[in-house]
Amino acid sequence: MQTPVPPVRPDEIDLRQVFSTLKRAALPIVGATLLVGGATYALSRQQPKMYASVSSVLAAQDASQNTLINNTLVTAPPLPQGAVDEAIHSRSVVDDISKRLQVSGLDAGLIAHIESDLTREIASQKFKRVSVKAKLDPQQRGVYEISSTAESPRAAQVLADAAVHALLAWDTARAQTGVKRARGSLEAQLRDLDARIAATLPGSVDRQSLLTTRGQVTQNLAQVAVFEQAASGPLSLVADANEPNAPISPKPTRDALLAALLTLFAASGVALLTDSLRRRVNGPEDLMEFGYPVLAQLPALRQRALLNGVIQAARSGNLYEAVGFLRLNLMNAPHTGEQRRFVVSSSRPGEGKSSVTAILADAFAGSGLKVLLIDADMYRATQHQLWRADPNLQLGAPALLVSKPDVPGARPVKVTEQIDLIPAGSHRNASSVINNPGFSARLDRWSQGYDVVIIDTPPLGSVSDALALASMTDGLLFVVEAGQTREAEVGRAMQNLQVAGTPVLGFVLNKTTNDTRGYYAYSYTTREPSGRPGEVPGGAPRF
Repeated sequence: MQTPVPPVRPDEIDLRQVFSTLKRAALPIVGATLLVGGATYALSRQQPKMYASVSSVLAAQDASQNTLINNTLVTAPPLPQGAVDEAIHSRSVVDDISKRLQVSGLDAGLIAHIESDLTREIASQKFKRVSVKAKLDPQQRGVYEISSTAESPRAAQVLADAAVHALLAWDTARAQTGVKRARGSLEAQLRDLDARIAATLPGSVDRQSLLTTRGQVTQNLAQVAVFEQAASGPLSLVADANEPNAPISPKPTRDALLAALLTLFAASGVALLTDSLRRRVNGPEDLMEFGYPVLAQLPALRQRALLNGVIQAARSGNLYEAVGFLRLNLMNAPHTGEQRRFVVSSSRPGEGKSSVTAILADAFAGSGLKVLLIDADMYRATQHQLWRADPNLQLGAPALLVSKPDVPGARPVKVTEQIDLIPAGSHRNASSVINNPGFSARLDRWSQGYDVVIIDTPPLGSVSDALALASMTDGLLFVVEAGQTREAEVGRAMQNLQVAGTPVLGFVLNKTTNDTRGYYAYSYTTREPSGRPGEVPGGAPRF
């Protein structure tokens, strides 16, 4: 018994369809990836080298146990989060950095370029030359790393040191602000006392009192001067900057790989999105607009069901029943004579038309009819493989390519008691063989003595052989792969059939489940015949 295939759930992703789409679009995807990756590599190598240097400062409050020292220290309050980053990019600190660069001995042109970048970054608020990375605890204690980038190792080191020392100077000035205000107040008091003393009489009580007060103010001013010299902020230098050994940019290989990877994802996404916007045939209702009946729906088979070939698998299970309905529908279809003769084709390769042809021939033979099976696909012959016939049949002179019936190889090959096969040869201009004026007479001659003649033809989207052969028969059986064939492909093929006046018997909706292993598929290109079984029914599908 054939293992039933689980039904498709709407939320499932058809990986076979995804991989098939990506494979069809592989050339533009790979081309775009290589192009963008190569261009990025070339552009990256042309960029100037940039070096980075790092210095660090410690953020902590002084907590000396010496009362005398604590009484002579003036410290600024802790810095709130983000204050250091704001300060180092302030106009005053940037101006201080510029002054320090001017006396660093660096090239004047490079200094001017760095100063221009620092000024522009203040306006744009996008900082690259100097940046701050904080490693702090909840009490805002920890380490600030000051990083700088420049065009040479020496310039990077000098810029990092200049930034750190300018930051420390700003922090110290912040601590001295209150002390300076106190000193200014005391100096103003001292000037006022001097003026008042000058206005009093020598030896007077008022003068003595003012002199005593002046001495006290002078003492306070001296103490304030000491406090001002000892004032400090919470920041202190931890490590000076060093000259870097290697540049941080550009990195052509890394940039190229990242650009290529992003392009690969983007191109694949575009390919899948574009493909998803193209409507596919998923059920019989999608074929109704073309005005022809769906004669059968054939389920896909699992790999293990195909171990003995698709023909053996079709002799039992769900596929047997579906092929039986197809046989009955074709037997009831209109025909021009006592003999039934039709061609089988599809819009593109890989839809399973050759497998449908073979199992349909076997179904007719099983009902007691004498069947002639003609493999007219001279671009990619398959029937002799499906029936496990001698692969060397392709190397002789098949009947399709000879005009005299007595030539060796021109007669059909018996593959079962009720089925004879005319295998295809290889011909680079197969259409000239099919359209030969004498071909119709040869087809009539071969068909004598058979109840049913089934012709396997190339896909309609590849060549016009199926159109020519269908005009010599009762009509064309159109095989459509469910979930893979686009409605536009079927529409183009139907237009060609309509223009050619080709009779269409109906559709066969093939592989009607989401199983990732259907009958088989092949790449549709002209090839020379060989003895190798290139596409064995039941093998993993190739897209």
